Amino acid sequence: MDPTDIQSDLKDKLFGARKNCSTPSGSTMEAVGNKHYDVVVIGAGIAGLSAVRHLLLKIPELRANRVAVIDPRSSIRNNLLEDYKVGESTVEISGMFFARELELQDYLIENQPPKFSLQFHWPKKVDKTDSMDDYHSTWAVKNPDIQAFQLNRSKMEKDLLQMVIDQGAVYYHGRVKDVDIGMGDAVKTIDIQMLSEEVNFDDQKPLERINITTDYIADASGRNFIIGTRTDNVLKDPKHLFGLQNASTWLRVKNTDKKYFDFNDQSVTSSWYYATNHFFGPGYWIWMIPIERATHDFSIGVSYHRDKYDPSEFNSLDKFMAFLETNQKVLYNIIKSGEIVDFHRWPRLAHTSKVFVSEDNWCVLGDAAAIFDPFYSTGMVMIAMEVECLTELTKYRLSGDKCATKTRQQAYDKLIRAITQTNCHLIKKHSDHLGNASIMSWRIYLESLSYFGILLPAYIGKYHLCPIFGHEFADNNWRLIEFRDRLLNLMDYIGQQGQNVGFMDNHRGGQLIGSFCPTSSWDYEHCISMCMYGHKRLNLHKYMIWTHFYQMAGVIKMLYRAFGARLLLNGDFQWMMTHTMKTMGFHSVKSWVHYLSNISNPVTDDYYDRNQISFKEYQYTGEAVPWESSM
Repeated sequence: MDPTDIQSDLKDKLFGARKNCSTPSGSTMEAVGNKHYDVVVIGAGIAGLSAVRHLLLKIPELRANRVAVIDPRSSIRNNLLEDYKVGESTVEISGMFFARELELQDYLIENQPPKFSLQFHWPKKVDKTDSMDDYHSTWAVKNPDIQAFQLNRSKMEKDLLQMVIDQGAVYYHGRVKDVDIGMGDAVKTIDIQMLSEEVNFDDQKPLERINITTDYIADASGRNFIIGTRTDNVLKDPKHLFGLQNASTWLRVKNTDKKYFDFNDQSVTSSWYYATNHFFGPGYWIWMIPIERATHDFSIGVSYHRDKYDPSEFNSLDKFMAFLETNQKVLYNIIKSGEIVDFHRWPRLAHTSKVFVSEDNWCVLGDAAAIFDPFYSTGMVMIAMEVECLTELTKYRLSGDKCATKTRQQAYDKLIRAITQTNCHLIKKHSDHLGNASIMSWRIYLESLSYFGILLPAYIGKYHLCPIFGHEFADNNWRLIEFRDRLLNLMDYIGQQGQNVGFMDNHRGGQLIGSFCPTSSWDYEHCISMCMYGHKRLNLHKYMIWTHFYQMAGVIKMLYRAFGARLLLNGDFQWMMTHTMKTMGFHSVKSWVHYLSNISNPVTDDYYDRNQISFKEYQYTGEAVPWESSM
């Protein structure tokens, strides 16, 4: 079935037969009893609420109380113990998802701080970190092409919950006690312990136990792993995580004094204060994320590797502050200038899943699916792709097309697993590289190149919703992993030899070839200025060609500084060069196929074409329309 026909068929095939069914309202108290839903989302965090809103926006028929969301937290969201977050930051993909897909552009502008890229800082001397002049830094040089946002997650989730209730979702304020998942298309039963809604969270009381049923479950319950624990789906062993063993400690602080991060340069057009700032040391990095504007509130936390630090070294606020005072004094000063709101820690951070999209009509989203390290804010990126795949899959499932549904279940599961695997691999060997400004700046430069040149245009072109692309990407992912493994091994050698291969700034051009810059030169087909946001409209293969070219150019420059002419005899280098040439050749052919297949399609978006057609009837008269004052 053509995707454009699905929406018109939904009402006749599904909802027409149910038009006489009674449905509960969006109120928790009225939604009591044995009720059936097309989709139930477990968890009203950022992932779960994004899924609910996206479903209701893209499949309007579901607004008739056919989607439910369950969460034990109060809608007031006044419980700091249960509402803490590791980080609150989006990047271009997740920023576009919230602004465009969830139609929250104005909400974000009005209620959440803007984000001006990621910035990275290494102390020039380990014993002097009093001000930003004491750091080697990569500073953003311009406003972003695609606006991203910092998020006060508690505030946003509270607002999103009300939005989805207003849209027609049914909210159950309760705790999931049991789930009968069943097999295949079997109806699923969820046992809920309802909870009272109190002004003081600690005063809420258990109410009645109820059962609801559904055709599909989206588990966004975070580390509660509602489905994961019942299906043995969660993978926490480091052998499934490229050896990753990390942990995190963080706090939120309000009313800080901005002067402690008062570092400006008139040669740039970007706010450095409203960026996500990363501070580095051996085996750890620290984030500083603004989550409010006027009061200068921050989320500040450390992500560290357990082979270098024991969690007991970060298990109290006093220890964390002592660590900052010794190693990152500028952050210590910022925190001391304000009021600490809360303090939290995760002694074990990373995990992943065996299955992300199941043929038994369930999926896992957000932290319930995987989390590795918030270094590049990849969690929000995964939420964007997971939610869009869920909605696309739901369209086909509700249309009754079982073959297309199964195809997408398999392809989406395979794609999401491959992308999460890549995201986990981004953190591999961080323990040995983070504090080395030379090696780590090169890693950030090359990894930024891949993100902007491949993943971002793939998202803009909605390639992740194409089953063919999903299989192709996943089948070739092992080559990407092997390329990176070989490169990381060479970086290890450079670090062990104590070599300085230079400092790379991923925000500035002129360091590689010509004026190329990873964060600014990625749009090879001008998809942003041409508004090429439609399904597979942009030529992703053109982006792949140039990305691999510049990636290899960067690798050659870095390795030549380390090895000189001996580089040509290195087996890892020879493999990477051969792989790059083959990959560029493959995508050159695919690029021409894409170009010839779309040569008759409009160059720009439909709005422009419609405007040009209607403008043909325009004629300027130069006369004002008469009016009379009523005063």
